[in-house]
Amino acid sequence: MTAGSLPDLRKLRRVLIIRLSAIGDVIHALPLASALRDAHPHLEITWLVEEIPADVVLGNPDLNRVIVVPRARWKRGRFHSPAVWREIIGFLGSLRHERFDLTIDLQGYAKSATYVLAAGSPWRVGWWRMRDGSNLVSRPLPRRVQSVHRVDWFLDVARALGVNAIHARFPIHIPDAARLRMRAMLAGCGISELQRFVVINQAAGNPPRRWSVARFAALVSQLAVRYRLPSVLVGTTPEAEDCEWIVRQASRDFESNDITDVPAPVNLAGATSLKELAALLDTSVLHVSGDTGSTHLAAALQTPVVAIYGSTDPAHAGPWGQAENVVARRDVCSPDCTTRQCTFAARSAVGHGRRALPPSVDGLDENDSPSARCLDAITVEDVLVAVDRVLAMRRTIV
Repeated sequence: MTAGSLPDLRKLRRVLIIRLSAIGDVIHALPLASALRDAHPHLEITWLVEEIPADVVLGNPDLNRVIVVPRARWKRGRFHSPAVWREIIGFLGSLRHERFDLTIDLQGYAKSATYVLAAGSPWRVGWWRMRDGSNLVSRPLPRRVQSVHRVDWFLDVARALGVNAIHARFPIHIPDAARLRMRAMLAGCGISELQRFVVINQAAGNPPRRWSVARFAALVSQLAVRYRLPSVLVGTTPEAEDCEWIVRQASRDFESNDITDVPAPVNLAGATSLKELAALLDTSVLHVSGDTGSTHLAAALQTPVVAIYGSTDPAHAGPWGQAENVVARRDVCSPDCTTRQCTFAARSAVGHGRRALPPSVDGLDENDSPSARCLDAITVEDVLVAVDRVLAMRRTIV
């Protein structure tokens, strides 16, 4: 690869895109593949991804092939195992045999650089934020001054390669089987096919980025009281316990408010695949969530989102196309804070096994777990104001 030169995509054939994780970042990278496909239909585009976010790209019509890296299985088999290392070496060798003309590293870490080296492509480029030595393997391509969001940062790679990427397209394939399974699961929980519902995800990457589950419980109750909307809670298996706590707390509110015409909240945490979650989000009227992958999945599906953000800057990593639907209080802390360990941690409720908050959910309990101060400043009413605006807009459009 000549210094300062870039490949002519018209003369290439086989392209490997590497974005291994996480779910939100893989979603943000999807428009790059779409832009390449639209500009150069002759390209054979392969995507390298790890198991957890693989469903984001599987079935994508803009890709010729998806290669799934079984990294979680390798870790379970322990990296010091000779059998695991034989499999890893064999996997890296198979990449070399693919004979890719161009690799595009959108991960920008040592592990992705390893796959770039294994592929042995004559052309190797990456996005502007190449770290951990990956910049020595792939050439970082600059971002434009006007590019703020990650989606545009990734699209800037296509732009640097001569592709006129104007619109971001997110082709997420949802199988009919996933839609049918979600429809059946909801019906079994009392939510008919014609019933409007809200999907709730109380999770986030780590505890300081999570809004209080007590406030989520109050939110679920208010969605039923104010809008007659039932809530479906989603998340991973480890989050099912917190979701069940929310369901129990909200169900008590249903009883005390004599709510009998709205289906009870449903806990599907740990019960859906990523494809099934997409099917659920695609048919929901609204998704309320924290700083997590389902937020970006819903936005990619053009499902209305109300996103509750703490230290993460939503300008860079908020739900694409729905910046106005982010609820954040960055003003109570340093505006440039991006830390995952809040120096000014407040206290907010977690679920099962912890003492419930007093009737005023904005009260704090000394036995509850830490949350970032900026998140603790967000009240249930703050979120409901955003919900009201989004639902009103949806009614206007529909």
